[in-house]
Amino acid sequence: MAALFCSGLAIGGVRPLAPGVAPVDAPVASGDSAALFVGVRLFPDDDTLAEVRYAVDDAVDLAYVVAMDGSPRLVHPRRVVLALSGEPQKPESKERLAALVAAGAEVRAARHADLLKLLRSQAGAVGPNGILIVSFATHGVSEKGTQYLLTESSLLRDRETAVPETKIRELVEDANVPRALILLDACRQKLTTNTRDGLPDPRSAAGLMRAMGSLSGVVVFSAATAGDYAYDDDLARNGVFTAAVIEGLRCEAPRNEQGFVTVDTLSAYVETRVLAWVRKHRNSKAKQATHLQYEGRSRLMPLSMCEVSGTVSEPGLPQR
Repeated sequence: MAALFCSGLAIGGVRPLAPGVAPVDAPVASGDSAALFVGVRLFPDDDTLAEVRYAVDDAVDLAYVVAMDGSPRLVHPRRVVLALSGEPQKPESKERLAALVAAGAEVRAARHADLLKLLRSQAGAVGPNGILIVSFATHGVSEKGTQYLLTESSLLRDRETAVPETKIRELVEDANVPRALILLDACRQKLTTNTRDGLPDPRSAAGLMRAMGSLSGVVVFSAATAGDYAYDDDLARNGVFTAAVIEGLRCEAPRNEQGFVTVDTLSAYVETRVLAWVRKHRNSKAKQATHLQYEGRSRLMPLSMCEVSGTVSEPGLPQR
């Protein structure tokens, strides 16, 4: 059973990845970017796997923030693909999915072969002035130091039917993607059915895209550290990790003196929120909750723009 624990990362917390491609200085353009949001709620090929109740909501809600509701939008909706197994649970998530599709986003299946093709095509669609955003909300298992993300067609006993986290990074590197943000809300505690219970200032928006364009590298942000679980929040009706990411991108996270939420400030906020939730609801002695990996200076990459209040904000605690 040890192989079924979450996260194949050797250590928790924050650590750098190997250096990526050299930075480019042109502003990031939403039309040069691409995104893939994966939400696997149902696993029809393996009836031993429990559903991930809010996985589709996670994918849809994150896509909406990034492509429709962000400041500025990081990716144009026409360059967004949602790979889904199942339907959203929240009425508002259903409305967001409809809005995304109306704006040009594409909905595809989330089977193993589909996801590999989509990862290649979306990575290949990113231009030199773009960012690739990949999000997985699903079950995850770990074996021999590698985290595997389960797809709609995955079989728990057959690792070849899952997508290794290392494969995602390999495809990103093969496509020479200049910058990428990979969010993994995977490894839910209930793995099997018989276990656990105002308009932005356009000048500032342009500044964010210029600041992002000066940095490069891959960021991998995971919902759990080695040996731990990711959880669902029945109040938010999202994964605990995804809910915190969405809140952070919507300016609840600390921001720098330019008013930008960066990878660094977002990760600090999400860690605080998730750790507080875990301590309250699961393990009062938990010392760590999430895991961040990054290349070079990519942790300084801005992700959203907020008003500047004169001081850098501090991360809050969950009000559950």
